[in-house]
Amino acid sequence: MEKRKVHHITASEATFTEFERLANSYGLTNKGLLEAMVNYFKVSKADPRDPKADNPTDAIKALDKRLVSFIKEQEKKTLHPMKEALFDLASSEGATRKHELRIVNNNVKKIIAHLRIDG
Repeated sequence: MEKRKVHHITASEATFTEFERLANSYGLTNKGLLEAMVNYFKVSKADPRDPKADNPTDAIKALDKRLVSFIKEQEKKTLHPMKEALFDLASSEGATRKHELRIVNNNVKKIIAHLRIDG
């Protein structure tokens, strides 16, 4: 049987109390939480001294906002003018009836929806 070495870590009473609360909130033992914390900092390469460092969830939300903004900008600059050009073309070809314009509009909406999904 291999002999295990036991090490002790010194912390203030307030820090240790908070550590125990964290362990309990995650359903871990103190040892389990310490091992998880070490692994987290090792894998994420996060600096534990900088708690204001970017949270991955916040970074994803920011990227999502930028992506949505990009799509809206493309709609405004490209897709809507293309739609208007299609309406003008349909009108110049004699498709003045509302029904025909609705067909064009529905097809343009399908293209926009498709671009949102693929883009």
